[in-house]
Amino acid sequence: ALDFVAELVRRFDADVDQLYRRRKLRKLQLDERNDLPTFSPETSGIRDNEWTVRAVPARLVNRQVDLGDVSPANTEHFVAALRSSAQGIQTDFDDGHCPAWGPHLRGLSNVCRAVAGRLKGAPCIENAPILMLRPRAWNMIEHNILVHGKEAPGPLVDFALLMFHCAQTLFNCGSGPFFYLSKLEGYLEARLWNQVFVWAQQKLDLPQGTIKACVLIENILASFEMHEILYELREHSLGLNCGMWDYSASFVNKFGHRSEFVLPDRKKYVSMDRRFLKSYMNLVVQTCHQRGCHATGGMAANVLPSTSHPDKRKEVISNVCRAKLSEIQAGADGFMVFDLDLLQPVLALFREHTQGPNQLHVMRKDVV
Repeated sequence: ALDFVAELVRRFDADVDQLYRRRKLRKLQLDERNDLPTFSPETSGIRDNEWTVRAVPARLVNRQVDLGDVSPANTEHFVAALRSSAQGIQTDFDDGHCPAWGPHLRGLSNVCRAVAGRLKGAPCIENAPILMLRPRAWNMIEHNILVHGKEAPGPLVDFALLMFHCAQTLFNCGSGPFFYLSKLEGYLEARLWNQVFVWAQQKLDLPQGTIKACVLIENILASFEMHEILYELREHSLGLNCGMWDYSASFVNKFGHRSEFVLPDRKKYVSMDRRFLKSYMNLVVQTCHQRGCHATGGMAANVLPSTSHPDKRKEVISNVCRAKLSEIQAGADGFMVFDLDLLQPVLALFREHTQGPNQLHVMRKDVV
């Protein structure tokens, strides 16, 4: 497994360094010129032409509710998620997980044991919700693994170990390998992930197109390149996801020095009811459905009050359902929740307000 990690890192380390340089240069351009992102004329052919992504396997047709931010290092919570009625589990080595060496190894071990049917209390992997594996984002470094004396990129380490240990078993039972990709800033970063996928499938003797990945649109720059991101990953794409909180934070990261981009109190104003986030959600839905893939909304990170506070608990459930209903009405094919007790209320929304396993037929031609 470590040889596989080293070989992958050696093959793509220079490309990752180029990614870092490209990000720094783009930030300098934004700062020095007061630039704003726009739809690039260089890729207009991709946006204007007719094409669709490759069809997804049967287990990905219905993606109505995933459990989000599930750290596999939290064994009890991970097992409970595996026993739940969710369609998928965002098996998280990124934001919902502490990547210190001990918890990270425990998380990797728990995923491997779950896939192999050796995790106590967990069902067979083909009977569990699909594992939507989320490696660390490109900005994260693995300090405990050196390749040629240099610390390895965190996402390549996570991807390599998960693929080496789990990919064949997941493929054999029609359950993967499937991934969430965090914090991409543009289509060239999607191109790099696609190259990583092709390389890994060749090395592990898996059919090309086996890997499927959902890109989280969590950056203002990426929101102007969604068609291009899907195009780069068209053989491996299972759609896009709205990462509302990181998307909002990207305004601070890219434009925080400019007074016109100061955001108000996030507790009051950062919600999908606000125009800049509603527009983003609508464009994700339109783009994905035009290209034949799923568009999923953000995560309800709420933790329900205990059953000893039934009124507060009912209020939180009501607020979550109201927010998620607006995403369903926008055409979203699914979304995430954190609390397992929110699964049944939000699944009921889909049963009541939609027909079929997804809303790919909702084309949102009204979005301009």
